[in-house]
Order: sequence, then structure tokens, then C-alpha cells
Amino acid sequence: MSVSDRPSPLHAMVYREHAPSEALKGVVDRYWFFRCSGPDVETTVQQCIPLGVSELIVNLRGTTRAFMNGQWERMPDTRVVGMQREPLKWVASGNCLMMGVRLLPEAAIEVFGAPLKVVDPMFMGTRDLFGPGLHQALEPVVEAQDEAEAIALMEDFLLQRMARGTRSSVRLSSAMQQMRGHGLGFDHRTLGDKLFVCDRQAQRLFKEHLGLSPVAYHRIVRFRKAYEQATERTIERWSDLAFDLGYADQAHFNRDFKTFAGVTPGSLQEGKAPFYLLRRRFSESLQGLFFL
Repeated sequence: MSVSDRPSPLHAMVYREHAPSEALKGVVDRYWFFRCSGPDVETTVQQCIPLGVSELIVNLRGTTRAFMNGQWERMPDTRVVGMQREPLKWVASGNCLMMGVRLLPEAAIEVFGAPLKVVDPMFMGTRDLFGPGLHQALEPVVEAQDEAEAIALMEDFLLQRMARGTRSSVRLSSAMQQMRGHGLGFDHRTLGDKLFVCDRQAQRLFKEHLGLSPVAYHRIVRFRKAYEQATERTIERWSDLAFDLGYADQAHFNRDFKTFAGVTPGSLQEGKAPFYLLRRRFSESLQGLFFL
């Protein structure tokens, strides 16, 4: 789920994020809720962007449609997202409530019990990927009365899935953590040295588990850092940010940004993007946050 969208003049929209519990900090990046209320017509077009995570999304109320292959199609009410590589346009019904779980890629492999290369990078239904079992296990979340209960039930579900024993590659996990924590620059030799493998083996490791090359994953991680800075403060000199993030030059930075966000960084900050920047509401506390 993107932290940006375009407001509908007929709908009130709220997007909110929550941190995971201590037990799941190495598994969950964020929980998020998106709610819109208004007349029984679809919202204006929204947009999701790649953030370097996999997602598990549950429609708690209402329906959503995505623009895929030149046409609009309904999204499954319970769906998973693999390693997204480009923006996805979508719309929601007039009264809609969604819950999403951003999973760190190495943890998503363990939760799903399958490599992310088999998960559609845009979305696919949980039934299509896992059969009815996982879909049914999420049914209590759909019945939750508020955000706190939904998160508690989701955390129970995630902990049960993690306890099943499926484990991602330790080498892969270490490499991705390094790239997220430090990796503004990227070097094949450095990655190989950290993994104790040659470049070809590192490439195969990433593609077998993520469906992405190390370079492609690094590009998305770096874009997310740029996007978050662009949405949280005014950037005076984009060339300075490009340099800080390890881009070859500002032109390189602009190309990557447009690939993943659909607009240049300047257009986004100047309000010229085809969608509206919705400021995130982040909360460490769940008190008083109710669905109805």
C-alpha cells in the first residue's frame, strides 16, 4: 500500500500505520489501515508504489479494483503482493476498510512457506496461492471490531505461521538486512564477500527466493529512502539527496524515482503529481482507534 493517493471530492479518507510488537519486529515492517467513507460510488484513482516489502492485504469492508492489462478488475478480498516493481492504480468502493501487513521479504518467505518469486508482484488471491487453508485462517481478522483487535489477531496468525518451521536462507536474510540498513551504495564484490559466494551464486540466490536480482532489490530499497525523505521534508537541492543516496547523478535519481513512483521527485513535492500526497498518521498506541 502506498502512503500516497489522490483525494476524492466525495469521500473522506484516512490512512494510518502502526508498528509491530517486539515479537514481530524482524518480521513486520508496518501494519496499515485505509478507510474511506462516502456515497456508494468508486473513489478517484489511487496508487500503490514499490516499497521493497511483500504484503498481505485484507478487505475488511467494501471492494477494490485494480487497473491490470488495460482493464479494471476486482481484487480478491484477501490477497498477497510479491516484490512490486512498478506503480499499481486502484479504486475502492464508497465505503471501504482495508488492513495491510508489510512483511520484510525474508520473513514473508517464512510466513507464506514459499519463495516470493511465485507470488505475483502486483497481487494474487490467497486461495490461488495457498488454497483455502490460509484464507480460512484469516477469517477471524475480518470479524475484528477495531484496529487493536485486528492487529492482535493478525499477530497470532503470523506467529503461528512463523512457528511452522519454514526458514528463508540465512545468507539471503543477511544480505537484505545489510542493504536496507547500510546499503545506499551497491557493489557486487562486497555483496559476494558478505555472502561468501561468487557473483553468479548471489544472483541465483536472490532470483530463486525473491524473483529479483540484487541490483533490482537495491534500487527499490534506495527509492524508498528517497521517497520517504521527499514526503517528510522539503528538499532544497535534489542533487544533494541523489549524492547522499549513492546515485551516479541527478538524472539517474530522477529516472529511478519516476520508474517506481510514476512521477519525478520535483513533481511530487510541488503537488503536480496525478495523485495527492496523503500524510501518514503513525501511531505506536492503539488506544481509541476504532473501525466504526
